[in-house]
Amino acid sequence: MMNGITKVAMLSVVCLVCSGAMGASYSLVPPDRDLGDLDHYRYYTWGLDTPWSVIPDVDNNYEQAIGASLSFKSIRNWNNQPNVLYIHLLDNAPLGIRTGYDGQGGGDNFAGQGIVLTVYQNLPSTAQNLSYSFSGDEIEALNDYAADGRFALGFDPDCHFYNCGVKLDIDTAAQVVPEPATMTLLLVGGGLVALRKRRKQK
Repeated sequence: MMNGITKVAMLSVVCLVCSGAMGASYSLVPPDRDLGDLDHYRYYTWGLDTPWSVIPDVDNNYEQAIGASLSFKSIRNWNNQPNVLYIHLLDNAPLGIRTGYDGQGGGDNFAGQGIVLTVYQNLPSTAQNLSYSFSGDEIEALNDYAADGRFALGFDPDCHFYNCGVKLDIDTAAQVVPEPATMTLLLVGGGLVALRKRRKQK
């Protein structure tokens, strides 16, 4: 049987989860929709202002990302030679699209920066639609990076990729900053649950 404190703590958890049931969906496209057709000679950053509310309002409500996907419409390599496209999630970059010149240099220009979302290798010369869904850890990183109001994506094509548009879709859920009393109950409840688990293991 649960004692009174445990019941209250569990009820608080349920209420907090329910408060995140409402959210929004955002479809974001870069100013240059096809990123210059991802030229082999260049690398690209796409800096974005966070479109959802990361700062709690007067009612202590804010949003966090719960899902995200990056898609390419009708992407294809310009020929059938080996090719690579590196894509990173970055903490920050200048707003909008910025390009750098790497003179067809091989390798990942963003190595060691942010986190690698995916690496596409040897895409065919026939057009296809691609979509990459963020993992749970990548969503957590996205929320961490976006907490200051800005995050970015980095693209380094080691070949020329024609495409008809890049899009980032993000789903969010509403969150509520717990009141101090609620936080205390959650901490007590979590401690009791952990204590019960340890006792059962002995």
